[in-house]
Amino acid sequence: MSQFYDLKVVEKEDLTPESVSVVLEIPENLKEKFKFRPGQFVMLEKNIKGESLRRYYSIYNAPGENLIKLGIKDKGGDGFADYARHHLKVGEHLRVSVPMDDVPFNLSPNKKQPKKFLALTIGSGITPFYSYIQYLIQQQSPDKLVLIYGNETPEKTMFYKSLKTIEQQYPQNLKVYYVFSKNNSGDFTGRINPEIIKTILQKEGTDFDGVYIIGPDDLKKTAAQVLIDSGIPTDRLHYRVYS
Repeated sequence: MSQFYDLKVVEKEDLTPESVSVVLEIPENLKEKFKFRPGQFVMLEKNIKGESLRRYYSIYNAPGENLIKLGIKDKGGDGFADYARHHLKVGEHLRVSVPMDDVPFNLSPNKKQPKKFLALTIGSGITPFYSYIQYLIQQQSPDKLVLIYGNETPEKTMFYKSLKTIEQQYPQNLKVYYVFSKNNSGDFTGRINPEIIKTILQKEGTDFDGVYIIGPDDLKKTAAQVLIDSGIPTDRLHYRVYS
């Protein structure tokens, strides 16, 4: 059973027209309980209009701060995301679980043995990878992440400008392939599909120590078969599926 604590909202700002950043303060007496690793997530609990709602959100900042930053995207039809975007106020408290993770979803850098990872995601699935990317830089890790990131447009892409800056400053750590379904300014136009993945693998190789896919089930199915057919062992493929 998850432990929940009341955490104060100390900052809120728009990330895109459909998503917001919510920053939660970690009191000194809870620092140990809220220590986290890149890739972990928390559950938020809020009573809205008489209904108790619980939602999982990945932490997007790097470890080491007395803060937890969450990126919340409103996809429509979700009472919690709508509340977070339009009604949540700075100074308000939310019930928050201690950080959790999926057992195989471990993005901890290793300074002694540099590793190379591939990530595929769309929309708000970027949040755990963004935490990991910042941690790579913070730790001066030699690890590298190749990211295939799908969105409709640059304006609707969470952390778009920040990712561009990091990629320019730390090309040894990050390579991003942008896939835009409603804009032709990225590396590819359309949705992430087998041909796009094959083209990227031809450039980047298949020598990945781990592959992480976060997104809906159709993304998992689209990507997994191509990756397996390209020779990447199934035990290196890790998934986090959401609807």
